[in-house]
Order: sequence, then structure tokens, then C-alpha cells
Amino acid sequence: MTDRSALGGVLVTGGAGFIGSHIVEAMHAGGRPVQVLDNLTTGRASNIPRDIALHSGDIRSEAAIAAAIRAAQADVIVHCAAQTSVERSMNDPQYDRDVNETGTQLLLDAARQASVRRFVFISSGGAIYGETPEPASEDTPPSPRNFYGTHKLFAEERVRRSGLSFAILRPSNVYGPRQRSDAEGGVLAIFSERIAGGLPVEIHGDGRQVRDFLYVSDLVDAVDLAISRSENVVWNVGSGRATAIRDAALILADQLGMTPQLVFRPRRAGDVDKSLVSPALLSSTGRWGPPLALREGLQRLTESIKTAAL
Repeated sequence: MTDRSALGGVLVTGGAGFIGSHIVEAMHAGGRPVQVLDNLTTGRASNIPRDIALHSGDIRSEAAIAAAIRAAQADVIVHCAAQTSVERSMNDPQYDRDVNETGTQLLLDAARQASVRRFVFISSGGAIYGETPEPASEDTPPSPRNFYGTHKLFAEERVRRSGLSFAILRPSNVYGPRQRSDAEGGVLAIFSERIAGGLPVEIHGDGRQVRDFLYVSDLVDAVDLAISRSENVVWNVGSGRATAIRDAALILADQLGMTPQLVFRPRRAGDVDKSLVSPALLSSTGRWGPPLALREGLQRLTESIKTAAL
């Protein structure tokens, strides 16, 4: 991780959630002052170290945002807070827009007023690019197939127009400890939860759909690099490796020492056959990667599951 001892404070929105808490944990371990803004709708206070200041508030509240930025003396904002359920975005697109687009704009406005140096936005690769017959590069035209992806894309445009120094990160399917099974891209969280519980694993379609799975620590490393840079960047953050969903379930079951019961259901509207991003631009910095291999990442995930069960 970057030496942070001489750097200013960081405010992580959504810092009690899955991705945000791992970022907070790494910042804290590296000695950088870090605080959290989270409404705890999906995040948990127990996900962050006890000596980290947690501001309970919503990114749709100008007062909550301003107070958290002041308290953190934020030099950098890492914006993870989001509505991440694709299904909910389709059922309630206005709520999704309020959180993912309007909330981002309120945060940008406050960051500009507070002269924040760097704004790092956690967007979405899989939701923004849609179907990717070839690994998507940052120049691949966006083709979101749900409101979640659409509003994330609109939020990106707001970041670009903000006048702030920014980094937009487009991760693929992130997985790891503390991930909720109802989050966007959370298929491995669902599989691990059901396999560990001896429950049937439902796969929509034939299981040959391809995904790009990224262990959460690789995204944390990309955030760390993004903070250290000054130029405006858009980076895909993925493994660049294609894995069939069915194969991922079988690897998980093997590492958990379980025999999985796979149940195949009809395909869901809006699902894509292939979601894969190229991290070549990020890798070309020479300061990121190679990403963790899936088997090693799943081994870390299953070890955390077994530890939690003790």
C-alpha cells in the first residue's frame, strides 16, 4: 500500500459495506486517517475497526455529507455508497436514481465546496458494459441493461463534469469476505452461503454464462493507486479471465468439502451471457496486478467462512 503518513484524511462513503469496509481496513492498517459515512441500510458497523469514526448518515442528505467531510478533514473521498441490487433498480428505478445519481451529485457538490483534492468513484464494469463478446476496454461503448447500470453511467458523467480531480473505477464481479448475497455481482456470495448451509444452489440458465471474478483486495489496491495519482482516469478493474458460473460453484463446493446440489432455473430477463473486462490500461501503470487467481481467492473466501462458523 502507498505510504500515507504524510497525506490528508480520507472519507469513505458506504465504508461499512462489503467493498467500502475492505478499503477502510487497508487505509487504517497503512496509517492513513480515515472515516466512514454510511446509513447502515446494508452495511454493518461491525465491519470496520472500532477506532474508526462512523458517521451515520445518507448521501442524499447535504447536511450529513458536509458534516462527515468536515469531521474527516477529507483530502480524498472514496465513493462506495450505492444502491447495488439490480432487481431493486428495476422495481424502483426512482430510488435507484436518487441514491446512485443524485446522491453522487450532492457528494460532488460538497467535495468541491470543501476543496477535496481527489474523488475516487466506484462504478461498475459488468452493469455498464452489458454483453461483452470480447473483453471490454474503457473505450467499449456502454450498453447497460438495467437501471442500476444506467444510473451508474449517469453518475460517472457527473463525476467527469464536476471539476474535481477524479478516478472512476469500473470493477467486474467483486467477491470476498463480508459480501452480502443480495448485492450486485454477488453470485459467489449466494453460492457460498447456500453451499455452506447444505442448501440447493439455483443457477439461472445452463450455468455456462461467463463472468469475470475479482477478489476484493485487488480492487482495494486499485483504489490505493487511484488516490496516489493526480490525472483524471477511468480504469477497468477485473481479472480479465472468463469463468463459467457453474464451474465457480463447483470450485467453491470442493473447497468447502461439500457436494453441491445444482438446480437449474429459467434465464432471467436482462441477464448477459458474457461479462468480461480488460484491465490492460490499469496493468500498464506497472503498479497493479497481477490479480489473484480465482482458486486462490475462493480459498481465502472459504477459509473466512469456516473461521466465522467456529
